[in-house]
Amino acid sequence: MLDITRVSQILLSMDSYMIIILYIIGSIGAILNIITFRQKQIRTNPCATYFLSSSIIDFCIMNTSILLNIIITFDKSLYNQIYSTRTWCKLGNYILLLLPCLSSSYIAFATVDRYFASSLNPTLRKCSSLKVSRMIICIVLIIWVLFGIHIPIAYDYSPEKNECTVETNSATTFIIIDGFFFSLFNGVIVPFLLSLFGLLIFLNIKISRRRVHSQPENNHHPTSVVVSRQNTHMITMLLVQVSLTILLNTPYIVIYLLSFYKKLPADVLSVLLYIIFSYIARWFYYMNYCKTFYINTLASDLFRKSLYKQFTQFFRHHRII
Repeated sequence: MLDITRVSQILLSMDSYMIIILYIIGSIGAILNIITFRQKQIRTNPCATYFLSSSIIDFCIMNTSILLNIIITFDKSLYNQIYSTRTWCKLGNYILLLLPCLSSSYIAFATVDRYFASSLNPTLRKCSSLKVSRMIICIVLIIWVLFGIHIPIAYDYSPEKNECTVETNSATTFIIIDGFFFSLFNGVIVPFLLSLFGLLIFLNIKISRRRVHSQPENNHHPTSVVVSRQNTHMITMLLVQVSLTILLNTPYIVIYLLSFYKKLPADVLSVLLYIIFSYIARWFYYMNYCKTFYINTLASDLFRKSLYKQFTQFFRHHRII
């Protein structure tokens, strides 16, 4: 038991520094993502609209979930003042359900959009447009806002139990929705869709390249090459992001389900491993919302050039002033 206590203290100390690092790099990355995806060169691409929306959501997650964790870590007296309130019980839990689901949905639809864009079917390619992407972003937002509306309605803080509970006769139904479905959607449905459409994108690109190589050189059109290159950059960024999203999200969902349904280990060694894995899963989960900018910078030359152009314009503007 002494070993468990010591390991917990070490991990807790590591966690306090880790979440600060993640908050800093995540917030900076989200801001730079938003700036870059708003550039005219990129924002005309439908996939960039999903990336922009996802970056805005990631920034919100940084400044709700992670920032609150930092505040509470360094001032534990604020824990009860924040979490032991009706406001947090209703609004806070609503936001914690809404934001991750929105972020996952936008990345999933970005993958679907790239599948349409890379398709050899002209009808499917037409589905990849700014009009469609903006419409889907609004529809997805409305769906998740309505889906989670039961939390501010049915949940309330109970001073007697000192916890946030469901104040209706349908408590079991809400527990299934907020626990099982949240984990199922973010841990199974979204990774499955990302994997499926990621594979379909890869197959579309492979077939497309075969057809291009089989055509005479004089049939190529300069405009189509430029569009193809931009789509390729978006697809590359997306596929790398898809792989890391699945990798980083899965451990947290496993821990979330174990703790939610109280399937905790009993023996000392299992408890020790559970504690270690819980912290690692938590860090991975937060990394999932910090990674996008750095993946885009490493994976895409187009993104790097757009970012460099933005910085150049910024410094030139301030020199003139």
